[in-house]
Amino acid sequence: MKHNWRVFELILSGIQICCGFLILFFVYITCTEYYSFLWRNPLVDHQSIVQMAFRKNGTLVIVSLIAISSAILLIKNLSKGWVMSVTTWCMFTIILIINSYRLNQSNPNELDLISKFILGIIAVAITTIVVLLNNIEFKQKYNPTKKNWIAIAISIAVLTALKFL
Repeated sequence: MKHNWRVFELILSGIQICCGFLILFFVYITCTEYYSFLWRNPLVDHQSIVQMAFRKNGTLVIVSLIAISSAILLIKNLSKGWVMSVTTWCMFTIILIINSYRLNQSNPNELDLISKFILGIIAVAITTIVVLLNNIEFKQKYNPTKKNWIAIAISIAVLTALKFL
């Protein structure tokens, strides 16, 4: 593998670790907001609020943990890290699209044209990362098999289905 692709791989791993911890941080803030709401309103149905918090954030926690672990495995040059990284970046795109769609449906005035444009640029950038992870250098290095592609497809399908629950 050429040196510049190894540097790209290391930078990408660092970005994945940062994104994973950032997502975990925002999930923590969201969950503390839910619990402070429950603390202030004792007559609210606690179980439904907790279920809603889990449904909204469960997939994010799983994807962030996959992002962190895949970055570590990618640094160690393991093929599992590459498979998990492709899954992670695909899920980042899918989650971004689903969340922005849901936000636009629930509150159409929340996303103006500039916000939609920025979200589109971010989605294109993340998709570009997925394409770069599938270039010939990475395919030669990690030699993905049919099982790897099936694992990627199943992981994306399951995580996307979890996002819709």
